[in-house]
Amino acid sequence: MTNHEEEILEKFDKVLDTILPDSSSSDYPKCALPLGTFIRSKRLNRLGVVLDAFHSGTDEDSKPIIVYTTLLFPNRNTINSIDSNDKFYMSNEYEYEIIGYLMVKPIDIKKLMKNFREGFMYED
Repeated sequence: MTNHEEEILEKFDKVLDTILPDSSSSDYPKCALPLGTFIRSKRLNRLGVVLDAFHSGTDEDSKPIIVYTTLLFPNRNTINSIDSNDKFYMSNEYEYEIIGYLMVKPIDIKKLMKNFREGFMYED
């Protein structure tokens, strides 16, 4: 890896540290799933993890609605998964559109995203 590429990756790491939320932050909804919680998107029928949460409007009972920013994993449970063009997908999902798997320990989002950083570098 060249010095220039290493410099880009270091900057990427700093950006991640800045933009990734902290679930203990006062801005993070108190009733939201913890960051890194494994979820299933009912709308897209894919597994993923919670990257962020925020309030967006209110429901019919005047309770705030939580919207989750999720990273959904490629659907690799088919026989033809080797030839699949399915990619990682980032999506905002309403709280009633996901199932949270609370019995599985949440993953460390910063470590997950730093593993993705290598995918930003490519060879010509």
